[in-house]
Amino acid sequence: MLGLGNSIISGVVSSEWTPESLSNLTLWLKFNQNITADQDNSSSSSSIDHSTAAGNMGDEDRINAWNAFGNTSINAVQDVYADKPLWETDAADAGGIKLHNGIKFMDLSASIDLDANTDFTIAIRFKCTNFSGAGLLGMAGTTDFVRFQSNTTVRLLINNTQRNFALASGNMATDEYYTLLIVRSDGSTGNLNVFIRGNESLDGTATGTQIGSQLTDAGEITISDIGATSDVGSSDSGNFTGFFKDVLIWDGTAASSGDRKEIFDYIEGQ
Repeated sequence: MLGLGNSIISGVVSSEWTPESLSNLTLWLKFNQNITADQDNSSSSSSIDHSTAAGNMGDEDRINAWNAFGNTSINAVQDVYADKPLWETDAADAGGIKLHNGIKFMDLSASIDLDANTDFTIAIRFKCTNFSGAGLLGMAGTTDFVRFQSNTTVRLLINNTQRNFALASGNMATDEYYTLLIVRSDGSTGNLNVFIRGNESLDGTATGTQIGSQLTDAGEITISDIGATSDVGSSDSGNFTGFFKDVLIWDGTAASSGDRKEIFDYIEGQ
């Protein structure tokens, strides 16, 4: 009997595509997997032991960890009560983390250095309820980040150099989930392209709608946070408001057009 995710084509057993089918997967924070909460949302911040594995996550539980999936090892963590994302039980949003009121974010357990002159691919499944300055990825400083400037524009800051990508038409809605892909290719040339696919608007093609034109920057990028552009001491900024369902980084691989389709289909099909 075949296991789930396997099929026989012309007598050959083939496995379903997963993010680990693409080489150099470094960060995999997966939808509805390895999420834990150690406090609830009461004024007394009562201690709890809830997890997606146990199936006992409660509405507005405070999430202290979104741990690595598959063969990856980098976790997203938060131990400050006020900064912890929340769990949402509404069917449309369950399974991800809720970054509420623009003050929540998570630290990565190890920074990811996307070296200069090196290809990479970033994929994020999100719903953003306020796009103005909303940070997707950042660092413990102010020189590198990925954020939304508005519901039409994505900005990358690489070694304090801005790279802006703007939709030619249409915009991202505050009540829809989208998957965003950022791809850097061609080594030292550093060709940067940004793609998005949504369920209702901005569907584009199977490989995503391109946001803006190709730009070039082969500089190093350091990522240490999700849901904020910067985290210095007790001060964080550029916080994201909305939901994350998946965050993935391939450090050393530029997704091809075919790879992009596989990533979009996998993430949206969960």
